[in-house]
Amino acid sequence: MEKKITIPGEVSFVAGLLLVSIAISLMVIAGFGISTISSLPYVLSCIVKQISFGIWNPVFQIGLLVVLLAITKRFKSGYILSIVLSLFFGVILDFFMNVLSGLPTEFWERILYFVSGYVIMCLAIALMVGSKIPLMIIDTFLNDLTIFFHVTYRRIKTLFDIICVVLSVIFSITFLGELVGVGIGTVILAFITGFGVQGLNTILSKVIIIKPWSSRLGEMVK
Repeated sequence: MEKKITIPGEVSFVAGLLLVSIAISLMVIAGFGISTISSLPYVLSCIVKQISFGIWNPVFQIGLLVVLLAITKRFKSGYILSIVLSLFFGVILDFFMNVLSGLPTEFWERILYFVSGYVIMCLAIALMVGSKIPLMIIDTFLNDLTIFFHVTYRRIKTLFDIICVVLSVIFSITFLGELVGVGIGTVILAFITGFGVQGLNTILSKVIIIKPWSSRLGEMVK
């Protein structure tokens, strides 16, 4: 029996963060639509071009945090670290958007970018979930609302996705005159991302063990 490789959860989380920024950048270039969570910040970046897609992401996430605090009226020390991480994510997203912006965009190449982005995103999510460190604001937002309203995570996540897509469609058509950020790719991702993450998680579990250095990070947002 082959010995599994142990990877610190903190390393797994950061690696996932880097990979998901690459995946989102590839999907934006592909132009078939991006994930529901990223669609609204992307549309806002197209409307207000002075603020980049990367910066709109932490603005959006911090806005979610404000809504969460207004509902639960409970502040956790981990929220501060979550804000820092969201800013870091915004910076690296802008970095990869700039680095990859010069890629050719023939139709078959766009399909390749979308498929590659999908695989990379599934790997990124598997690494971040496996890290046992739920520090991203969106994760905290959904988890805390699930607990507060005593409903299933799936119900909250589905409602959240629907709201993001509806707002993205309304904003893009109203202010841009066309559908931006939401497309057939968005629908496809909604149906197959879960399966992809589960599949890659199964593969990863056979070769690596993810164990956080510190259990305190995960406890900070509980």
